[in-house]
Amino acid sequence: MGQSPEANRQLREVQALFIKHQPAVRAMAIALTGDFSMAEDIVQETFITVTEKAGSFTLGTNFSAWVGTIVRYKVRQMHRLWPRLSSEVIESLTAGVSPEAEDNRLSALLTCLEELPPRARELIRLRYYGEHGPQEIAGLLRRSVAGVNAALVKARDLLRGCVRRKLAAEEVPHVSW
Repeated sequence: MGQSPEANRQLREVQALFIKHQPAVRAMAIALTGDFSMAEDIVQETFITVTEKAGSFTLGTNFSAWVGTIVRYKVRQMHRLWPRLSSEVIESLTAGVSPEAEDNRLSALLTCLEELPPRARELIRLRYYGEHGPQEIAGLLRRSVAGVNAALVKARDLLRGCVRRKLAAEEVPHVSW
C-alpha cells in the first residue's frame, strides 16, 4: 500500500531541502574526508538516508544540523571501505567538532571555490558538481585526459591550500588533509 498524501508531501519537502542544501552537504563531506571521490559517495548515501528517514524530520527545524549528523555518521561508516584511516582517526575527524567550526570550514571551502582561477573552478564544478569523469571533461573542453587529470590535481591542491590558510587565519580547528 502507498504512503499517505501527508507522508508524500513530507518526503517531497525533505528531498527539496536536501537539494537546496546539497552544495553545503558536499562541502561538509569534502571537508571531513579530504577526498572528493569519497565525498561524492557520502553525498549519495546521505540522500538515500534522508529519503528513508524523511518522516522523522520535523519540518521547520534545523535541516542543516539534521543532515550534518547524517553526513558525520556516513563518514564514520565509510572507514570500513577506506582502510588507510583507522577508526580512531575517522572518529576524531567527525566527533567533537562544534557546529560553528563546521560552518567555518564549509564557509571557507565555498569561499575558496569562488576564489579559484576560472579554469580551475570550471574543472572542479564539472567534476564534482556536474559529476563528469575526467574523460568526459576532456571531451567537453577538448583537452587530453592526462591534462584534465593534472589540472584537477592542481585545482584540488589550490583549494586545499586556500582552505587551510583561511582556517589558520581564523584559528579554527580543521581536518588535516
